[in-house]
Amino acid sequence: MFKYNYKLSLLLFIILSTLLIIEGFFYYYSYRLSYLCNDLSFSNQCSNILFDRNLTGFNPLIWNENRIVEILQTFLLVYSLFYIFKMIRKVKIIKLNKVFIYILYLYFISILYYFLEEISWGQHIFHWQSNDFFLKYNNQGETNIHNISNIFDQLPRTLLSIWCGLSFIAYKYFSNLNLNEYFSKFILPSKNLKYISYILLSFILPDMIIDKLNLHPGYLKHTYSINLSEIYDFISFNFIRLSEYQELIFTFYIFNHSVFYNKYLDHKT
Repeated sequence: MFKYNYKLSLLLFIILSTLLIIEGFFYYYSYRLSYLCNDLSFSNQCSNILFDRNLTGFNPLIWNENRIVEILQTFLLVYSLFYIFKMIRKVKIIKLNKVFIYILYLYFISILYYFLEEISWGQHIFHWQSNDFFLKYNNQGETNIHNISNIFDQLPRTLLSIWCGLSFIAYKYFSNLNLNEYFSKFILPSKNLKYISYILLSFILPDMIIDKLNLHPGYLKHTYSINLSEIYDFISFNFIRLSEYQELIFTFYIFNHSVFYNKYLDHKT
């Protein structure tokens, strides 16, 4: 029987993240690195054949719809739904408080909604044409809700950021309230989850601080010397498709949360 190894999984996730960051850096800054001279200065007189002067942005094979990062998210969400369904069955056997069971139902429905939105309710798989409503109001012309308005995108993202990034802090508060152990453990079934939270916060806070303080100067014209816009993109990790990578961390956290809580319930049954 397959036994999940969290430490190995976390290590592989860190390795994958490192590769994504390295690849993203060289892809995004390829145009800049093409001007790199042997003395590490930048000049129009230098031409570095390792990099493409016309290349920037994000590698479509990694970051576009139905590519590597999004496929990984989809698999993690599918396995998460499987484990959350197992959670619900186990708490029914234990006969816990109905309110808590309803919370688990809501959690399952929320993650199912997240999964269906990721695959545009099946459009990414079956490739149907969006109807007139979505072609008119969806900014990508897809059959999903989160691309219709910022409120459908940013509100769920904010809730996920809080859930996946701050649960280890919330657990300390709720554990002092003498709540039912099953509920407090649902908030943080394993202290190991905090390491995923640390990763997530590392990729949220720099961008959030720069945005809230309005430090980013906007995207400037390409120059031969490094400009302020490129520096802020580097500091905030915007040389990768940051929103997609954050979603990958969300799904990795949710999957591990569901695995750990199932292990906790196994010890209680």
